[in-house]
Amino acid sequence: MSEESLVPAASSRSSLSRRTVLSAGAWSIPVVAAAVAVPLHAASAAAGAIDASGVVWNFPDATGANTSGSSELVLTGQVAFSTPTTSDTDVTATFTWQGTGANAGSDGIWVYSGDNGGLDGWTFVQGAPDNGLHAIVSFQTSVVAGTAQVPVVSRYDGLTTKAIMYGEETPVGGNAEYDGVYTIRFSAPGYTDGVLTVPYTRPPVD
Repeated sequence: MSEESLVPAASSRSSLSRRTVLSAGAWSIPVVAAAVAVPLHAASAAAGAIDASGVVWNFPDATGANTSGSSELVLTGQVAFSTPTTSDTDVTATFTWQGTGANAGSDGIWVYSGDNGGLDGWTFVQGAPDNGLHAIVSFQTSVVAGTAQVPVVSRYDGLTTKAIMYGEETPVGGNAEYDGVYTIRFSAPGYTDGVLTVPYTRPPVD
């Protein structure tokens, strides 16, 4: 699906935060620390691997009195190289989202605009912070020789507690459905990729 064909999920960051839950069911998504190092190429083809197990995902708008129940995303932690870099190296973090369940068919990520939005020390290379929907969102940072790990800390309007983006929603029967799976791939030349896959599922509603 082309980026132009994606239908915006919300008109602004503020409108998302004012959504109300339309059912009595509880939204319960805990902080998620999930990591599986998945090599894109054979291990013999690289000098090392990227370990993404230190990256923690949090869905802050999934619970609480004022929740909208969305899959808003906050990141903390770091990725690590199994062997330190031997030269200046570009590191890329690529995000995708695939809807599941009632939200099946959705495949976009809404990126909030705002001051200092994104990952600290990383630059947007695809999917600008523009209150828009994007099929792929990616960031890049450069590290010097001898680097062993890279911080992965999200920030929005100067705060690390605010979400930077969320998986596309689909209106279903008057409800906004957010079920889906985030995937983030960390890559760098000379290293096998580290891949995180974290699902967001709306709890059953009686």
